[in-house]
Amino acid sequence: MKTRTRRSVVVAAALVAALGTAVSSASAGTAGVETLTPPGPFTAHADSLTLETLAPMTCDSSDAQGWLYASGPVAADVDLVSFTDCQIAGMTVDLTITAAPWQVVGIGPNTSNPNWDDVVVQGFSVHMEGFGCSADFDGPLHGYFDNSTDDLVIDDDLIASDADCLGLVNDNDVVHFSATYHVIG
Repeated sequence: MKTRTRRSVVVAAALVAALGTAVSSASAGTAGVETLTPPGPFTAHADSLTLETLAPMTCDSSDAQGWLYASGPVAADVDLVSFTDCQIAGMTVDLTITAAPWQVVGIGPNTSNPNWDDVVVQGFSVHMEGFGCSADFDGPLHGYFDNSTDDLVIDDDLIASDADCLGLVNDNDVVHFSATYHVIG
């Protein structure tokens, strides 16, 4: 991968970490990440986030920042994440991170498309809170980065825990997460 593209993979994956967990417990293994040059801080932005429950939860946008590493299995840490205008069934909910940093690990080339690289974000933990509605989402998140568009695409399932949300989200519900993140920084 080109340096800019490797940086984009990590930045985009960092945003995704803020938003969902995969049901699969598959690990990233010991695959390393190519050297990232230069290492240092990053920022990223995502639009149109959806979590499909009995009623879709949407957020207008999300921003993240963290640190890129020069080499090793961990390509980046995601330290700060924010979410803007999140709603479920017409009610406003707040999403906040409950643990940080999240680690972005490169898995390797995607077998379906030579322009894609698979990634996993480990340590994801987010709490959702609104009037009469709360739930937690934690675990690893899998996705791929499209090197031709600088987009990270996530279309995966996650599990809810500690949920009490008017029957819209319950413990152990499978919640489908869908988003495309464009790397801007």
